[in-house]
Amino acid sequence: MKKCSLLIIVFIVSCNPKVVSFVNPKSKFGHFETYRLVSAQADSKNVTSGNTPVFDLIKQNIHNEMARRSYKLSSVSPDLTLRYEVTSSTRVETERNQFDSYYNTQVSSRAIYESALIVELVDQKKKLVWQGSYDLSQQRKEKKISAAIEKAVGHIFTSYPYRALSAKEDESLKTFVSKKKDSK
Repeated sequence: MKKCSLLIIVFIVSCNPKVVSFVNPKSKFGHFETYRLVSAQADSKNVTSGNTPVFDLIKQNIHNEMARRSYKLSSVSPDLTLRYEVTSSTRVETERNQFDSYYNTQVSSRAIYESALIVELVDQKKKLVWQGSYDLSQQRKEKKISAAIEKAVGHIFTSYPYRALSAKEDESLKTFVSKKKDSK
């Protein structure tokens, strides 16, 4: 949990990078072939039925990225547990402009919504293998939620360049590949 909190702080403080990630160099990538997917929000009271389609899109895109890396979904003793979480917060910025006297003061405020998608892989010994996060505010201009989630998950996974049962990095996995839609 400490690593997750640290990652969130680093993520919020740094403005430039879209993806913040950590790869544990001591992990035995060549031994991993199967995974199970869990959500940190599964038991949360904040998740409403209206959010379910969003989480389904996240799950589907994660499964697509793991399949692209030749990992297999397994519910029986998987090599890895893949956990995802959407974090969000609101902060209020207040600005006070004093003109010529105490009575001539203008106060303005605005709410700023911040959110991130965090994905992490943990091995059977509960050791963190990889963690990546993406600032979802980067996707505000995206009109379709499905495209925004696809981009967010795709960009996160560019920081996990390992195929199942391979300890070598695959350079082709370091690039986000968008699904092309036929416009017929």
